[in-house]
Amino acid sequence: MSSYTISDSDLKRSLNLNIYAITFGMVFFTIVGNPIGSPIFTGFMRKLGAGDFVYSVVLALPLLGAISQIFGSYLLETTGKRKFVFLASGFVHRFLWIPVAIIPLLLDGNSHQAMIWSITILITVSSVASSVTGVAFNSWMGALVPPDIVGRFFGMRTLISTISGAATALIVGLFVDRIDNLFGFAIVFAVGALFGLMDIITFYFIKHPPMELSYDKPSLIKIITEPFKNKNYLNFVIFATAFSFGVNFTAPFFNVYMLEDLKMNYFAINLATQVMSSLTTILFVRQWGVLADRYGNKPVTFVSGLIVALLPLMWIFTSPSNITMVFVANIFTGIGWSGYNLALFNQSIWLAPERNRSSYIACFTLLTSVVGTAAGYVCGGTFMQFGRPFFEKAHIPFLMSTTLSAFFIMCIISSILRFLALALFHQLYNEENSKSSKEMLLDIISQLKK
Repeated sequence: MSSYTISDSDLKRSLNLNIYAITFGMVFFTIVGNPIGSPIFTGFMRKLGAGDFVYSVVLALPLLGAISQIFGSYLLETTGKRKFVFLASGFVHRFLWIPVAIIPLLLDGNSHQAMIWSITILITVSSVASSVTGVAFNSWMGALVPPDIVGRFFGMRTLISTISGAATALIVGLFVDRIDNLFGFAIVFAVGALFGLMDIITFYFIKHPPMELSYDKPSLIKIITEPFKNKNYLNFVIFATAFSFGVNFTAPFFNVYMLEDLKMNYFAINLATQVMSSLTTILFVRQWGVLADRYGNKPVTFVSGLIVALLPLMWIFTSPSNITMVFVANIFTGIGWSGYNLALFNQSIWLAPERNRSSYIACFTLLTSVVGTAAGYVCGGTFMQFGRPFFEKAHIPFLMSTTLSAFFIMCIISSILRFLALALFHQLYNEENSKSSKEMLLDIISQLKK
């Protein structure tokens, strides 16, 4: 364990600054997505003429930047310059969205393919920087935040960031609905980048516990291979990756479905996906944090994961005449994802040993990003590219006077994949001192009956 100590006042100030930073940061992430894929970004790419497959590839390519986490981890573990790495890579990640905003205004209006691939290159480089930022951030927080308040602190952090994101979504939705052209998108992305830079700058003032480095500095090969030798952590990563693939098989196309099939405007989409889910996140995230501190993160992952696995099935009841179901689905999205993301994030850090922790986090992010997310995007995009024309021609009657669509089939497949990940892989890893999912569920039910 590290011998570094921090005064209570400095710790409190650093944790408060951390929350201020994410308040700025959520303006950026609400606009562009995390790392990309917000409704605004979806509309932007469709405006540039990206089809289903190209759109999924554009979303997937930046996620290959997660490979850079291995090199970022090596840099951290050999130099210990965690704060500098975080600030430098974070600045690059945010700043590059300014040229993304400007390019469509500089190129000829008919050069849509050139715009798409120029922007893809920029956001890929930005995502490489983001991956390095992520591994530095997680390692930093693992050293700064006391383990006994992890659930409560990140619950509060999620609560505040959710409010920031919801307010941003409403304002940006109204703006883009009124200026629905490339100039409007340029303004939004530029403003988002500036708020993102404010997020990074705030971290300059946050305390940085020195990294605990190995006496014998690890080689790059050791950085890459060590997490794979830790069976428990590897099993955790396998579960997270499998679940992520099930989620991201369909994730990019919810925005497309709402924009093009349901004909919803940006304000309505953001109201449903950001505000409604945010309200339930606000109501439930602190409760999930308390449950994580009481029962452990693993049972919280399972119980919230069950809710997340059911979410795609709710979408098959939506139609242009039943938009209400979109809002209902997003209410449960806030309930399920607030618990799942909180518990998964905590486990990605604290299931790893303190020494060489950044290499474990890099392994987690690499596999979940490349296999879980990027591969999920491309598989989903390929399915939609070929499945959409088939189902449109087949005109098969479905629920509530709708016809069976490629999107509905995709939702069913996604739900099955999520349940399979929970059933097959969640039980394979252990979390020290955590209680069983069954015990937590029974206690929750007994509390609800009172």
